[in-house]
Amino acid sequence: MSALAGTMIASGASDSSPPAESAPAHKHKHRHLPTPAPTPMALPPEIQAKVPAYKPGPIPFHDGEQLVYQASWVGIPAAQARLEFHKAQKNDQNRWLGEIWIETNAFADLFYKMRDYMKESMADDTLHSSGVYLVQHEKSRLNYYDVTIDRHTQIVTMTKKNHKGTQSKEYIASDPWGPISGAMMALTQDFAPGKTYAFDVFSGSQRYVFAFVVDKREKIHLDMGDFDAWKVVPDVWYVSDGELRSEAHGTTLWISADDRHLPLRIQSQAYIGYVRADLIAIDGKGGVERAQN
Repeated sequence: MSALAGTMIASGASDSSPPAESAPAHKHKHRHLPTPAPTPMALPPEIQAKVPAYKPGPIPFHDGEQLVYQASWVGIPAAQARLEFHKAQKNDQNRWLGEIWIETNAFADLFYKMRDYMKESMADDTLHSSGVYLVQHEKSRLNYYDVTIDRHTQIVTMTKKNHKGTQSKEYIASDPWGPISGAMMALTQDFAPGKTYAFDVFSGSQRYVFAFVVDKREKIHLDMGDFDAWKVVPDVWYVSDGELRSEAHGTTLWISADDRHLPLRIQSQAYIGYVRADLIAIDGKGGVERAQN
């Protein structure tokens, strides 16, 4: 459900001078100069021109709301994801906090163990994000990511930490989003067949421009019941690591066709079969009833 690694990595501070006890340099060799910081990366102009700015409509979630999803592979339960939206602590009630936990079950752990966590802080009036914190614990890999979003300077800084050290990189972005804030902004928009929404999203150590095309309205069935839903087809217009450009292919989203725009299902093609995540629980019964016929 999110993305990874790219170019223009600035390594953490290192001493470029040779140690005091080192042997003199060969007369034909030059002393290494400090590595210059990389220039912040901007979007290609043709991509930037296709990404509009948005204003939020009604927020689809209430304070403390939780959504729970069951992920399966060819019908076999494999993981669970929990999303929670709540207002910040009393000292900053003008911000939303979005949190996501993803955990594979005992069966899937035998093949690919995952314990991921993401947190994002957003202004309650604009949904503008101040940054993202992400823990990726997959198999034996453990990475920590901090994404700092400064809309005033239009600079996004992404820092990765693990047992190997710290890596950072910077991007120029006029309208940057995190994965949660971008999803919330998209869900506040008006849906209609043929409409396309695009967002410049920063997740972990990767930058994406995601596009979402509203295909059509149709009925779907979940264990929770039958729903009237918008079928939405995502695409990737740009990714900072070009090798991942095809990641969204074969993916489809279904969003409830009511005023809440609840994410109901996401389905992606896998090497064998498909992976599907369905909404299985929500902490407000009324929300489900409004999304159903």
